[in-house]
Amino acid sequence: MPYKIKKEKCVQSDGDRGAYTLSYTDKKGKQHKNCHTSKKKAKGQIAAIEGQWESKDYSTLKELIHEMLIELFK
Repeated sequence: MPYKIKKEKCVQSDGDRGAYTLSYTDKKGKQHKNCHTSKKKAKGQIAAIEGQWESKDYSTLKELIHEMLIELFK
């Protein structure tokens, strides 16, 4: 997913003021725009979003290796 971090004034859901917005479109086509107090926190959200997919890929890879080892040692 392409992410855009833009420096602009914004307001978070809890009422705090932010300075950076993170904009992206998810795989379903829904657009998101999130407010952050720092660029570092916006990058942290990107890491959190992408990290979910990495863990799923890891478990799939682990299952595949397991199946291959079982097949190899039959």
